[in-house]
This record gives sequence, C-alpha cells and structure tokens, in this order.
Amino acid sequence: MIKKLSIAVVLLAISIFVAVLIFLRGGGPSDAAAIVPEDTVLLASFNDLPRSYLRWQETCLAKLAKEPEIRAFLEKPLGVWNRNPAAGETETILTALKPGKFFVAVTGVSVDRVDTLVGFQYWGGRQEFDKAVERMRREFSPGKVTSQDHDGETIVCSQHDKYAIFSATSGRWGFVSTSVEAVQAALDRVRGKKSGKPTLASSARFREVSRRLLPSADITFFVQPQSAIDALLEVGHLLGAEAIPEQLAALRSTEAVGGSMKLDGEVQRDAWFFLRRSTLPTETLTHKTGRFTSPETIVFVDFLARFAGSAALVDKALTGKTPQSSVVELTELVTAACGPECALIVNWANGQMAPSGVLVLEICDQQKVTALLNKAISLFPETRIVEDGGLKLYSTPSLSNPLTSPTWTVTDQFLIFGLESASVLRAARSESANLTTLPAFAPALSTYRSANEAFAFVDTRAVFERAYATLRPVLLFGAQILPGARDLIDTGKLPQTETVTRHLPPIIFSQRRLEEGVLLESSGPVTVSQLAFAAGAGGFLGASSRN
Repeated sequence: MIKKLSIAVVLLAISIFVAVLIFLRGGGPSDAAAIVPEDTVLLASFNDLPRSYLRWQETCLAKLAKEPEIRAFLEKPLGVWNRNPAAGETETILTALKPGKFFVAVTGVSVDRVDTLVGFQYWGGRQEFDKAVERMRREFSPGKVTSQDHDGETIVCSQHDKYAIFSATSGRWGFVSTSVEAVQAALDRVRGKKSGKPTLASSARFREVSRRLLPSADITFFVQPQSAIDALLEVGHLLGAEAIPEQLAALRSTEAVGGSMKLDGEVQRDAWFFLRRSTLPTETLTHKTGRFTSPETIVFVDFLARFAGSAALVDKALTGKTPQSSVVELTELVTAACGPECALIVNWANGQMAPSGVLVLEICDQQKVTALLNKAISLFPETRIVEDGGLKLYSTPSLSNPLTSPTWTVTDQFLIFGLESASVLRAARSESANLTTLPAFAPALSTYRSANEAFAFVDTRAVFERAYATLRPVLLFGAQILPGARDLIDTGKLPQTETVTRHLPPIIFSQRRLEEGVLLESSGPVTVSQLAFAAGAGGFLGASSRN
C-alpha cells in the first residue's frame, strides 16, 4: 500500500512539473531583456507584479496606510479619486487582464522619431488584451484601424494624426509599439524564432551592469545613452549649437547605466550602477567629519568635492557682472585651499522652531586658507571677528538678516561655515556625543564605513516630528482659507505624530567608486533616487504650468 502511494505521489509530482514546463513555455521568455534588441536605448521592467504587490504589504508605507488614523485622514482625497470613472474602468480591465510582467523600451532614437515598445506578460484571455489596448487607443485622436499578418499572428495598426500604434499578442505576451518592425521582432523572439539582431540579454555590457544591481529586484532599468547623445548632437547642430568637447567627452565616458529597486521588508532599496571605466582616484572618504555631528543631527551628508574647474564655471556664469574678478579669485582660493572631503550637517533640536546647519570643508593648504580669509575680509570690510575659547568666529553684518547671521571659523583641519554662530561654535568644539555613536545610526554604520565617495543619512522620524510640529498650525490655517482645500483635507482627522513616526526608518545613501564604474545604493521608506525623481517631476510640471 505504501509503495503504491509513493509511486502515485511521484507520478503526481512529475505531472505537475511537466504541466508547469508547458505553461511556462506557452508564456514565452520571462525576461524582458530576452525580447528587446541588443542596441535598446532604454529598458524599464516591472519584473513580477503579483510578487511586488505581496512585498508591498510588508513595507512601512503600506503599514502606515493601514493605520486607522491615516485611513480616516485619506478618506476625502481617496473619495475624489474613486469618483473618477476612468479609475474604476482601468481597475476592471487590469483585474481581468491579470498582468504578471510589464516593460517599456526605447528601441531607437533619431532626430525625427523615437521608437518605443511596451510589452506585458498576462494570464487573462486575448479578449482582455484587446480591451486593454482599445482603452489605451481611446486616449488618442480617432484613427483608421487596419491589420496585417505576421507568421500567423495578427498585428493591428491604428493611425493617429502623424503617429501609428501597432499591437499584437502571442502566447502570454502582448506588445504595443510605434514601430511595426519592433512588434514583429518581439513576436519572433516570444515564439523562439531567431530575429535579425541579438537580444539585450546577450550583451556583455548589459550583463556587467546587471551583476552590480539588486538580485530579485521588483523594477529594473537599463540605459545605453550613446544613441540618445548622437541624436541630441544632431538636433543641436541643426539649431546652430556647438558641442563643448570636454562635456561631450564626459557624457560619452558613461557606456551604460543600470538601476534596480526592491521592496525588502519594511524598506525600499535601490542600486544604480554607472558603467564608466577609469582609474581609481587616490582620494577616498576618511569619515573624519562625523565628529562634527551631534545627537540633534537629522541630516548628515559626507562627500568628496573635487573643485577643479569650478573657478572657470563661476567666471562663465558671472560674465559681465560686478564684481566678477573678485568672486572668481575667491573661488580659486577655495579650490586651492579646501578639499576633497566635505560634509553638510543639519541639526534640529526638539522644540526648536527651525533647523540649523553647517558646511564643513577639509583644509588641504593652511597658507591658502589664510589668503582665502584675507580675501573674504577685503570683499566685506565690515567683517567682525569674535574670539570664543580660542576659536575665531568671522561674521558679516551686511549678509545678515533677522533669521540668519552667516558665520565661519577655521580649525586645524577644517573650515566650518554656518548660518548662525551657535551652530558653528557647537560643531567646532565637538564636545558632545556625535550621531555616529547613537543607536539611531546603527542601521547605517556598515554603509557609512564602506562608502568611499559619498554617504548620506536622514533621520526621517526626527525630521517628521520637528516639521509636523511646525507645519501643523499652518495646515490648519491654510485649510480654512484656500479654495477647495476642505474637499481634500479634513483638518479634524490629522493623525498624531507617533502614528506616523513609528513607521519611518532612516534614509541611507552611499556612493562607491569601483574599477568598472560608480555604484549608488539607497534604502528607506523612500529612496534618494525616488526623491530626486519626484523633485525633478515637480520642477518640470511647475515649469510647464508657468509656460
């Protein structure tokens, strides 16, 4: 009996294994890089949407969103979104389509066009694919729809003014593109048929970048900028612009850029690698600037600043302005006297209305620092010098206002500059325990020690505590006077500080120079690259609205 049962279990296991193989084979390649051509300019891939959804539930932001106070506060803005009929229609289509993977690729760039390919692996039916594509086409102007055959598969084309959109599906993959050739090649690769060009997955450059990224990432990016650079140069030439050889050489030195983002427990992680081969610089972070931090430090950035060429940039920026020569000379003295290690430190004590901070510059030439101070005093003759415990504090009344009083001092190794004397004096004396010795810094300690070009730490919990206490009265007042604010914000349901802060781990960032290139890594409730993208998008939208 036991023997028969064992044979049955083995046969069942074999049957399941064979079924999985057939299922996966029918789905085609599972990696977007095995579908797009080797010379793809950009590839952004969402590698496993169901897995990402499950991982998202464990993140601190998802847990924060589940807090009763947060759900009550978001009830009004989410109600506005839910009343949008397009949102409900999109959700219904995606639920039926059951997408598993999704990618966007730029397969070609020229002066007059950009070829894109969108692909998604789905587990719904072909009817759901057709509905999703039809919904997308409705976002464009009405156009003539035609179809053509490609090796037994139908490619549908819709013409929208100057643009044509092609779509097709094979196996479990669906494709939408502005190029019929891109769709045809993708269909061939999905069905295992050899295409004219090698795939990106076979590229040595792609493999070298990928091994520096996060394993099992939720989102991956890959960029080969050379084609885009050539197209931009051609456009610039047509417009009469001339390329600057030094800047062009710097751009071309980057062979490829790869990025990855992973939902890892409560935090999000990302890694970006710039494939740029060069000899390793002799300067690396010594982490000496950590001693200027304090228990009240909420932001600490330790970085290498290579000032070479900064005087020329200042000279070009100030052409025709007064006093150009003096400012350029001052910049040249900073370049000669300071570097390479610098730090930006922001302190915000509990109960303090606003943060304060200092900029710390390593001194590499004491004589040049003396010349720098003399030059600064000659530019601002009213500069005051106050001695406090052996330290000379320099301040300039003409640059002061009721909120700030720029002050600087010089120690044996560093030049310290701040917006008020107390923060400069506190940093220079470094008498209290510094941030790097505190439990709050423990998650960042190993990253801090391994970073050799840049490191950043943001105590998000402390930042929110201080900022929320200051801005909460502003939010309450603004909601009463701004038109439409009451439709989005219920001031009576503002969450308590502790409700938010218990879900906020620190943001940690590092930059390392390797022989093959530069590796940037970040983690936190949001990452540094996400903040940078958000800031860039906000600036672009703001500029667009003004125009």
